[in-house]
Amino acid sequence: MKTITLKIENEKDLELVRNFLRTTKFKDSIETVEDEDSFSDEELQVFSERWEKYEKNQSSAISLKDFKNELKNKYGL
Repeated sequence: MKTITLKIENEKDLELVRNFLRTTKFKDSIETVEDEDSFSDEELQVFSERWEKYEKNQSSAISLKDFKNELKNKYGL
């Protein structure tokens, strides 16, 4: 199986690609997602604040393994 990722700027081109794929033996679904690199101004502000806090006290960071364990213990995830 092969995966193809397309970034399409407008709805007209998106519809053209969808219609083309419907005329082929394309069997899988077509999924439309928003650009993963887009963040709101509020999200960027939160990231900046958290990064600044981390830079001031890097020893406060925990490993991914410890983070997962905390989630599991607290929320059963």
